[in-house]
Amino acid sequence: MLGALRLEEIRPIREIIYDRLKEAILSGEIGDGERLIESDIAERLNVSRTPVREAFRMLESDGILEALPRRGVVVRNMAVDDIVEIYRIRQALEVMAVQSATGRIRPAEIAEARMHLNHAEQNLARHDYNSFYADNERFTNVLVRASRMPRTIQLIGTYREQLARFRRITLSSDSRRSVVVGEHRAILDAVESRDAKLAGSLVHAHLDAALAVCVEFFTQERSDV
Repeated sequence: MLGALRLEEIRPIREIIYDRLKEAILSGEIGDGERLIESDIAERLNVSRTPVREAFRMLESDGILEALPRRGVVVRNMAVDDIVEIYRIRQALEVMAVQSATGRIRPAEIAEARMHLNHAEQNLARHDYNSFYADNERFTNVLVRASRMPRTIQLIGTYREQLARFRRITLSSDSRRSVVVGEHRAILDAVESRDAKLAGSLVHAHLDAALAVCVEFFTQERSDV
């Protein structure tokens, strides 16, 4: 739960609040559609309202919060069409980044990516799913950074954050988790072989599969309401 901030960090308070609120939203502690009241957040964090207001604006810019007439600021409740659109943007960007990485990745980065995949397999076998998710995030980060395309890297980060609430849904079954590790290994093999066309095709198919799982989940969830 949100509690009073510890302000030992030498950072603007608005950034600390931004990080705390984003973490609470992405973890599900603050749910979709939930209203955030500036004065309540300020009181819970033991800060003034001004940095809270600034943090709200930053989260609105990220597409995580939205200001609605007569309701105020709420956690954006994405529709299936929103998720599809963001996935397609992310897909185009990651295909481009990984294709670029095939010509630029260094041996040390390939070794790092393989290490994360090995850890993911080990954590999956131990049913340590939080570590498994983190390993997969680190794997993707290595490949994206290897593109050496700073603007693309930044955009991918923005869209991945918008999907963070939903990505675990795409890994919600043991069978899908195992398949994902295999898909990632195939992508890395293509990158290491400098086969940009194959690497891009594999990334495209990987994100198609993730999107299909996500859409199926939300379609079923809404039909049950």
